[in-house]
Order: sequence, then C-alpha cells, then structure tokens
Amino acid sequence: MSNDLILVNGHVLTGHRTPSDATAVAIHQGRIAYVGDDDGARNWRTDGAEVIDLKGRSIAPAFNDAHCHIMSVGFAASEVDAKTPPNTSIQDIVNRIAERVRSTEPRRWIVARGYDQARLQDQRHPTRDDLDSVSPDNPVLIVRACGHVSVANGLALKAAGIDENTPDPEGGTIDRDANGRPTGVLREEANKMARRAVPEPTVDEIREALLLAGQEYYSQGVTSAAEAGIRTADEMAAYISLRNEGKLPLRSYLMMMIDERLDELVELGLRTGFGDDMLRIGPAKIFLDGSIGGRTARMSQPYEGEDDNLGLWMQDPQLMKEKLIEAHLAGFQCCAHAIGDAAIDLLLSAFEEALQQLPRTDHRHRIEHSSILRPDLLDRIQAINAIPIPGTTFLHSFQKAYVANLGMDRIRYAYAMREFLNRGIVAAASTDAPVVSTSAMIGLKTMMTRLSEEGDELYAEEKITLEEAVNAYTWAGAYASFEEHIKGTLDPGKVGDVVVLETDLRGVEPAKLGSVQVDTTVMNGQIVYQRGD
Repeated sequence: MSNDLILVNGHVLTGHRTPSDATAVAIHQGRIAYVGDDDGARNWRTDGAEVIDLKGRSIAPAFNDAHCHIMSVGFAASEVDAKTPPNTSIQDIVNRIAERVRSTEPRRWIVARGYDQARLQDQRHPTRDDLDSVSPDNPVLIVRACGHVSVANGLALKAAGIDENTPDPEGGTIDRDANGRPTGVLREEANKMARRAVPEPTVDEIREALLLAGQEYYSQGVTSAAEAGIRTADEMAAYISLRNEGKLPLRSYLMMMIDERLDELVELGLRTGFGDDMLRIGPAKIFLDGSIGGRTARMSQPYEGEDDNLGLWMQDPQLMKEKLIEAHLAGFQCCAHAIGDAAIDLLLSAFEEALQQLPRTDHRHRIEHSSILRPDLLDRIQAINAIPIPGTTFLHSFQKAYVANLGMDRIRYAYAMREFLNRGIVAAASTDAPVVSTSAMIGLKTMMTRLSEEGDELYAEEKITLEEAVNAYTWAGAYASFEEHIKGTLDPGKVGDVVVLETDLRGVEPAKLGSVQVDTTVMNGQIVYQRGD
C-alpha cells in the first residue's frame, strides 16, 4: 500500500500558532513532503499516490492527547454506560445495571463508569442500597467520571474486604452512614481496594482493549496519545507485542507508575525517551492527590461547606517528594497527578529541589492536570519551565462541580490557556479519557470559548484562538514528550499524520466546534479512518 497522499484545495492549519494561507499538503513515503499551494503539492504526485480534493475543508496535524488512559478507553467499550448524560438520575443508572445483570452469569463482576453526582437530579452519589436490589448475585462497581471515587454494592464490598470494621486506608476514605455501615461510596485508596478485587485482564484482553481504543481515537482524529499509567508487566507486554507486530494503533508515550518500582526500572536501564516514534518510555509518575468532583484533590483552603476537608494526599507528602527527586536524579522526566493547589505546590517544590541537586536545562517535568493554580504557582512554573498538562475538556464537562466545590475565585486560573501563552509556558491539551470524551474538537471548542456543556462561560479572558488551540493539541503534546522534531506540525520531514475535518473551521462559530466531525484520519500517509466506512 502506498504511503503517498496529496491533499489539495483546502485550508491548512499547520499546528503553528500563526495562521497559514497554505491550501495543500503532500505526503511522500509516510512523511510530510510539502505544505503550500495546490500546484506545488501535485508536483509530489507519484504512481499509486491518491489525490484528495478537500473542497475547502480544514486539514491539521493529527491530534495528540497528552494525557489519557488508552487501555481504559478500550475497556470502557464493554462496561455499562453510567455517564451523565445520557443518565439523568440514579434510577437511570440502576436500570442499566439491572439490564446487564439479566445477561450476566452469577458471580461475574459488572463494572460501570462515568456518573457525576453534581449533574444527576438526585444530587448525590449512588449507594450500595440502590444497587443491591437489582444485583443480588453479581458484584457491581460503578466508577465515578473522575476515576477517583467508586460505588460498590454489597457483594463488591465483601470481595474487597470492606465492612463495618474496616478502617479508612491511608490516602482514602470509606463513606459510612450514621451507624458506621459503609454506604458503598469509596474514595481514593478505598476505591483502589475495590478495583483491585475486580479480576485482572489478561495480556490478550489488554491488547484487544488497545485495538478498540485505537479505532475510537482515529474517529476523533487522534494518532498520538500519552498513556497515563503503566502499572504491570502485562500492560507493558500488551503494548510491546502490538508494537512488534506492527499493530499498535497509536503513537504511545507511556507514563511509568514508579511507586515502589523505580529501582527495577533503573536496574533495567529504562529511561524516558527509550523507544521509537510508535512506542516510547515517558515520565516517571506518581499520584499526589484526588479530584475536584470527588472533593479529594488536595487544597490549601477547605472545600465549600466542609471546613474540615482539604482533600487527600495519596501518600505522605515528604515521601512523595523524595520519590520524584530520586526519579529526577535517575535521569527520568518526572510528572505527577496534581489537581489541587496544595498538590501543585508540593510538586513544584519537588521539582525545584531536584533541579538544585542536579540541574538539567531541558528536563520538561510535567504537571498532569495542573487544575487549580494561583499567581505564585504560575510564577514558579514559569521560572523552572515545567509543563502543565491541562485537562481542558474538564471545563466542558465538570464546570458545575468546580464552581460548587471551590467557588468562583479559586478557579480563576483553572486551565488558563491564555495565561500560559502570555507567560511563555508550554501547556499541552489533554482529555484524561475515559474521564471525559475522547473528542479533540470538544477540547478545541472549550479552549476557544471557556463554555461548559450547559453553556456557562468561565473567565472569558482565558480564551485562545483557533490556531493556538490546535497548537496546544498537536505541537505542545509532541513537545511534552520530547518529540516535536518528528510530529506536531505540518512541516517537511515530520510524520505523515493528518486529520481532515468536515468543514473549514474558520467559518464555524467557536461554540459549535464541538459538533464538527472528523472526515478522515491519516497515519504515516495511510488512511486509517474514513467517516461512514
């Protein structure tokens, strides 16, 4: 199959922050060969090369999701859909669980994902009592949209070893009723206790999930993504085997969960950057805190209406700092899940101390999510050239919960893309899917409008332009993985990964960008997705 493709008569978004008047792109032997006018692109036509008339549509570098859970996106395809919407009430979710129970053998686990209690009519989490009546013979676990909170029915609690006498684990809480009985709502480390009780997938099942996720991402114009946590040998084996067979669908940058495994990685000689343009070892990662929606992100001031709740640390703060410093000294790019301002403060302190001990001019240490910022934190990010990885689509999906849990003042710099640009801070856009939709177009819309799904606008001064938003979703993600020399912009010599949208984006009202469809996704000069096929 030819890796030559000529695309003419369109509008080219190059991935650079400035507008372009180019109308055509030529891909030769899987690489960008030419960007400019139609005649110049046609000069690259070879035998077997396909010529596509864009008919005025926009073309851009294929999108790069800088932080998501590729494996989980694939597994979510077989889980019960508990998202809000389409579900509007707890009863809607319970009905879906009941439907799955009818087609599931007794004792087999049922996993659901995606609810957000702030958007449910009930304005509360589901409980074990909601679930037990429809699932007497199956353990059931419903994972909140953020992934940091879950709800277990009675059988799932039993499988996880959680009852009235179980103490809250370090870094987690078990919600209880007035009599001390667990309600089924599990936060952070307690959530992990229940999730560890679910049978582990096999290598073949992980491989299948990755392939399913690849098709989903192709439909959104995404060909590169950062997998936000490799924990097991089976997960790594699935990635490597697909790469070796030429079947890995996405260019994958793997965050390595170090926890107690950093010494093993160091002994094996693995460091950030090992690999190739399809599969590469990424940063050493830990979790510092939780989520805003679950009221577990670590804050410097209490949550609204809860004077004793600052959120949670996942481990002892000093221990987490030491792990990050050790990873830096070992030569890794470092990153951490850090959402609350106190967590970001701690992470920056770790980076600052690490760089004092061993200066590195191009460390590109990352702040995953980097949600609740203050001016002083922005100053420190700028000073050490750290890279925020904002989940820009969170403002689309969870803005209501952010306002309710923190108030307006504290979210002034939430995913503040204009502020990042003004300060010269590189910030790479991401989804954290399956926490939110895999749609890059919703991400572009949110960065350009600051609108929630309900139409509420948050700090309009943080809006950015179309070209700047595309840059955040392409070049910035490549920069965050040390790969800007091979992808992220439509420049000759870079990989031939492009996305064709259904229309000229310049003519679309920004608030409507989220509904724009991907027509074609190209990877290495080959069409991997065509809408309607």
